[in-house]
Amino acid sequence: MSPDVRNAMADTDELRSMIEEIDQTIIENIATRMEIADKLAEAKKKEGKLAWDESKELEVINRYHELCEEVGLTEEEARRIADVILHISKERQGHYFE
Repeated sequence: MSPDVRNAMADTDELRSMIEEIDQTIIENIATRMEIADKLAEAKKKEGKLAWDESKELEVINRYHELCEEVGLTEEEARRIADVILHISKERQGHYFE
């Protein structure tokens, strides 16, 4: 837990405002990740590679587990986060191979 959260007053408006700022950062980072995934799909297609690599997917899931563990999130939460992000990424990358 970050120092800002530990020291935050229990005022609901302030806490909600903090969450809104974090949500914006999350969405911006996911959008950037998807832009990079689109470029990756273009490169894979150009190089004659498959649209999706199961071993790379497993690496991403394992990385999410490790990152979540470091910040106190459960393995189940890590799996759910990875599932959502990978699902969106697969759909987007798949369009380059249609």
